[in-house]
Amino acid sequence: MPQRDIVVDADGHILEPPDLWEKYLEEKYRPRAIKVVKNEQGLECLQYDGRLSERAYPGFLSSLGGMGREQDALRPDPERTYVGCAPFGSMDARERIELLDREQIDKAVLYPTLGILWESEVDDVELSQAYCRAYNRWIAEFCRPYSERLIPIAHLSLGDPMAAAEELERAVKDGCRGAFVAPFTINRKPHGHPDHDPVFARAQELDVPLALHPTFEPRGISRARFHAMERMPLLGVMASHILQQPLTTFFRYGTFDRFPRLRLIVLESGSSWLGFWMDRLDEVYESPFGKTIQLKRKPSEYIREQVWISGDPDEEATAYVADYVGADRFFWASDFPHPDHPGRYLETLQRMIAPMSPEARRGVLGENVMRCYKL
Repeated sequence: MPQRDIVVDADGHILEPPDLWEKYLEEKYRPRAIKVVKNEQGLECLQYDGRLSERAYPGFLSSLGGMGREQDALRPDPERTYVGCAPFGSMDARERIELLDREQIDKAVLYPTLGILWESEVDDVELSQAYCRAYNRWIAEFCRPYSERLIPIAHLSLGDPMAAAEELERAVKDGCRGAFVAPFTINRKPHGHPDHDPVFARAQELDVPLALHPTFEPRGISRARFHAMERMPLLGVMASHILQQPLTTFFRYGTFDRFPRLRLIVLESGSSWLGFWMDRLDEVYESPFGKTIQLKRKPSEYIREQVWISGDPDEEATAYVADYVGADRFFWASDFPHPDHPGRYLETLQRMIAPMSPEARRGVLGENVMRCYKL
């Protein structure tokens, strides 16, 4: 990467230790911890609250660090384990720093891996809050020795907005630089609904951004609309659909008017669609249907001031959409070490930024993330 440019990975992932929740949960909840266990065939399975996961099929865990590997190396096998297949830099903080040095990346904003799986199958609000607290304590501790380069992001669950707001404050005081929520809620209440205002108010007060990040989804609201599509390999390209819905609720409920300093980030769902989405929001806002929406300004004006989006490096269209939306709204992210990308993110990133002006390039490479998170 160009030495003079600040380069920040806006959405890297960490593979959590399999005993994290057994160690970091409050004692009351430890018997209900998230665990990695083996079934009768010797394949690793996820267990939540004493029940085996139905979404993470047996042997799936060993593939979670499979970026850049061949298909055969990702197949379930008793010899392949979650820890044994973890690549360099995915579970150890010192290794991650060495990896960043090799790639000439200055900082990485870190999100979980097991943490984006469990919430789709846990509908106990109290336990969900406990799972979040445990992860947040761990990730803050994990990043602390390298806090200038490894940026911890807290996990919040909106099932109890007051508890989530309190946890956001605790986690930020512990070192987290922002938080993320899943694209669904346990009670199916829209993200932008005023009932979630305690979280937005606390994020605004603490001056940290809130992100929407894709996760496993509960049965019944999956992006798969047809039978036998649940594990269709190309279903991942539809991630934008599940982020567009919660994003739109922030306009439906006038969230940005209530919280004019709230910073909202959309992650791992592509970014080139934002231009179309912004235009369509404005069109509906100015139609008769839009008269029922209590917004003080057009949606595009809020997007250009309070919304950021992270794109995959292979999105060469972003260079052209960014000029229209505003180049200061865009990040890039590696998604390391997850297997739904081939692992050539630095190579594809160079092609992504090649058509950009020097100012836009510097912003997308890292300066936009630095400003948004106030690093």
